Amino acid sequence: MRRPRRKRLLRAAPDVDRPRRVLILSADVGEGHAAAARALAGQVEASTQPAEVTVIDGLAAMGRVLRPIVEDGYRVQLRLFPWTYTVVYWMLEHVVPFRLLARRLLCAFGSRPLARTIAEYDPDVVVSTYPAVTVVLARLRRRGEIEATTVATITDLTGLFFWAQPGIDMHLVMYGESMRSVERIAGEGSVRLVRPLISAEFLEPRCATEARRGLGLPEDGRMVVVSGGGWGVGDIAGAVGEFVRTPEVTSIVCLAGHNDQLHEKLGAAFAEEPRVHVYGFTDKMPELLAAADVLVHSTGGVTCLEARAAGTPVVSYGLPVGHARLNTRAMAALDLLLLANDTDELRQHVVASFASESDLAAGSDAPAPDPAAVEVVLSAPRRVRPIPRWRLRLVALGTQFAAMIVLGSWMMSTDEVTSLAAKVLRVHPLSHVNTQRRAVAVIVKAPSGEISVLARRLAERKIHVSFADDAGVPTPQRITELHSLGDQLLPEVPKSSPLRWPGTRSALHRQARALGLHHRFYYVQPSSGLSVGQLVLARTDGATPVVGAMRISATRGLPQRPIRAGDVLVVEGDASAASVAGLERIVSRLSSAGLATETLESLVR
Repeated sequence: MRRPRRKRLLRAAPDVDRPRRVLILSADVGEGHAAAARALAGQVEASTQPAEVTVIDGLAAMGRVLRPIVEDGYRVQLRLFPWTYTVVYWMLEHVVPFRLLARRLLCAFGSRPLARTIAEYDPDVVVSTYPAVTVVLARLRRRGEIEATTVATITDLTGLFFWAQPGIDMHLVMYGESMRSVERIAGEGSVRLVRPLISAEFLEPRCATEARRGLGLPEDGRMVVVSGGGWGVGDIAGAVGEFVRTPEVTSIVCLAGHNDQLHEKLGAAFAEEPRVHVYGFTDKMPELLAAADVLVHSTGGVTCLEARAAGTPVVSYGLPVGHARLNTRAMAALDLLLLANDTDELRQHVVASFASESDLAAGSDAPAPDPAAVEVVLSAPRRVRPIPRWRLRLVALGTQFAAMIVLGSWMMSTDEVTSLAAKVLRVHPLSHVNTQRRAVAVIVKAPSGEISVLARRLAERKIHVSFADDAGVPTPQRITELHSLGDQLLPEVPKSSPLRWPGTRSALHRQARALGLHHRFYYVQPSSGLSVGQLVLARTDGATPVVGAMRISATRGLPQRPIRAGDVLVVEGDASAASVAGLERIVSRLSSAGLATETLESLVR
């Protein structure tokens, strides 16, 4: 290992005689990512090619914000609320906007800190073993902010939407079945199949009896290792309890990982059971896998690769959430492990493994045709072409312009800030007319086809009002008829929608011309209110909205609140008998209060 170098402003020309510098970015999110980093670092150090290697925490290098959110959030989810991890993982895989948002947040918070850290080490190759770090590393490579060749390791079979990135020069996969999926995401020639990134200790031939003797475990009988991964998650207690009741199992080793609380809980629960041996985090996994007849694992990943190399059958049980569920099911479909959905299946799979020789794992002395990861890392081509800066600037400007268009369209289409816009534009919607007369203005909103009939019926009762007909352009015959009856027609703005507000000014113009109105006139606003765009366009023509002191239905009558002289009432009605009778009741009540009913034009004049 070596110490960090100071950041250099300009990258020096490559020196063919100096060792290649390899920087490995890992993360403390599950032991598998750290194990892969250690295995690769060991290969680089043992390589015959001149090379230097440094392993750092990639999440820590991405700043103080992301590390606690990702590490602690993941740990809390798996231990306390595992179902929430399933939900989040499903959304990342299937909901593209959610995945894009997650990627954008990772890059927004982590790009600059990670770029600074990488510049301090000045590597020739940067390798990521954790998907969230891979996302940010790929962005830096695509934008030309780092010049080093980028490599990403992939230890899963499925869910490669974060593992594989177009900005990574080369992906290292442990399963040939993953190659096609990676190339669909990152492009042709972006992936190589390599030997599993595991410690060389797992490949050494070991005697099971000697391994048990060295660990201080019973040498005879059948031994099962139950593991919850580095963080000790899953139904470990349930698995151990089932094996305690299984006579074929003579020895049970339980691994709690870094979960000290689980370690204490299991130790107390099985203190009286001599067959159960509870361990915390251990570096004796090569010996334990050699000693075990079966490994029961909850999270899959690199531990399954280690067990396969050691020749130990694997049964997955205890954590059917998120990527663990998808990955273990894919491995089970390829006969790489057995999947147990409950304790009954778990017992059956383990006992069946005892009864027959399992060929799930590759023999330790079998030839490995695939290259070692270090060979690919030290010779990885610079496949990614950084995006030109002019294109990045153009995209940034286009994004800003699109955001301004979207924001502007939303602002003009919404009525959430109309009251603020009205104050800025000094628009005062009319709800009351200052007058000395004891009268109120009544505006009846009615369907266009029923206005003439309704006006005649009201005129027979000597009731005269203003009418609005859903923003339609009135015919000259209707205007003449209503004027002869002593009534008035008012322009009206239609209900707001994202695509209709730009036509507000022309709609008002057409109605105003038909009614003989000129600059500065009143119009009825919709019951849902005006959008900002409607308010602005109407204001450019000097038109004033009428909101009314009260908006009521003709069939419901007036509310109990007092009505003052000069108030403007907007009444929803039609030509039905019930509506006409309701308008009569409203006029009668106003009359009993000493208030006459007039058109808006009459009251304003």
